[in-house]
Amino acid sequence: MRPKLTIITPSFNQAAFIERTFESVFAQGCENLEYLVVDGGSTDGSVDIIRRYEDRLAWWVSEPDRGQTDALNKALRRATGDIVAYINSDDYYLPGAFDAAIAALQESGARWAVGASRFVDADGEVTEVWRPELPTLPRHWWMIAPWGVPQPSSFWRRDVFEELGPFREDMHYVFDTEHGLRLAYAGIWPALIDRELAVRVVHPEAKSWNPEEFARERKRFVELYRPALTSTERRRLALARALSSVGFYRLTSAVHPVTGPLRRRLKSAARPR
Repeated sequence: MRPKLTIITPSFNQAAFIERTFESVFAQGCENLEYLVVDGGSTDGSVDIIRRYEDRLAWWVSEPDRGQTDALNKALRRATGDIVAYINSDDYYLPGAFDAAIAALQESGARWAVGASRFVDADGEVTEVWRPELPTLPRHWWMIAPWGVPQPSSFWRRDVFEELGPFREDMHYVFDTEHGLRLAYAGIWPALIDRELAVRVVHPEAKSWNPEEFARERKRFVELYRPALTSTERRRLALARALSSVGFYRLTSAVHPVTGPLRRRLKSAARPR
């Protein structure tokens, strides 16, 4: 039997984008689909759009919440799918994404799978494609120059959340990276899919537009994952942090696939006029 897939969309005042997100989910033609939508009490017409689709939703709510992670975890507690993913209300899936993710999980036996994500600007112009890779640096570097994968193209078996817990509600910017690190330090690696599964739209209203908040939260990774290291790795971590203090970390932040301002400027400069 084809596994049941739960898709979650958290949203707040994204009426300009959310219908495209909905259409990208339903266009997948997934028969065994559970779609959950958690709106944070939008006042921009989003609720009217959600109501137009409510006969195709398994559950939705519009009420004040404590942010994106609270919304996601609220839906996770209701999720009944064998596989779970979430797509933000300003992003959207590409055709065949669900089939590719389900096939990768079934064929590999992995507990999560990740494909590439296409990044576009507010005009729909492609700025880059982030293809997932397993880390090449040693474990002590993962939390300093954080290893991560494209969130819009990530799919998990639901029991991963049951075993390792939901998203951290005390993080609002890098909770998806933290969750990936949590799995990595537990030795749970994703199956990598060599195709684009989703599109992330980077626009001035998006959270990813402001790299400073991401950098601030990323500093907590050392506090969270240093205990997972061996004594030798902790000594190497101390050296790596010393390197980061003289500029290495600033460089890695500048070219980060999602939030790096240097990467965005270089991409913009290279684009044909």
